[in-house]
Amino acid sequence: YREEETYGPDPSMMRENCLVQTTEWSACSKTCGLGISTRVTNDNRECRLEKQSRLCMVRPCESHLEEKIRKCIRTPRVSKPMKFEISGCTTTKSYRPKFCGVCTDGRCCTPHRTATLPMEFKCPDGQVMKKQMMFIKTCACHYNCPGENDIFESMYYKKMVGDMASSMH
Repeated sequence: YREEETYGPDPSMMRENCLVQTTEWSACSKTCGLGISTRVTNDNRECRLEKQSRLCMVRPCESHLEEKIRKCIRTPRVSKPMKFEISGCTTTKSYRPKFCGVCTDGRCCTPHRTATLPMEFKCPDGQVMKKQMMFIKTCACHYNCPGENDIFESMYYKKMVGDMASSMH
């Protein structure tokens, strides 16, 4: 008898003739304020590759908040619960998210461990939207800065200045 089966795909990743593959979430599209993070997965009934997206906010753009978030690793929470807003629609619940601060040695401070949770947004016309949102658990300093190839973003990372942050909007 042959034992070739053992060299096949990992059985824990198999589902009805489908090898489940999911990429890591991409870096947030914005260095401050609400952005989007994406990934690709075939973890669905048709085993088809699909793009998933989630909202993300690494840090707020308001400079006064930025002053408080001086350390990267501490990931301070916002003191007051806040609501998120997208295209005029606001979250039905208030949240106290953690944000990433700034690394003092010029490295970037970005989310290290995150969770994805569903959120409900209520729009002025009464419509309710459900969106996935990234919630930061921990942040880390590193040299592998997202958008390092973008001259404006790399300048933004080197010196995290309040007025530069607001002009990123």
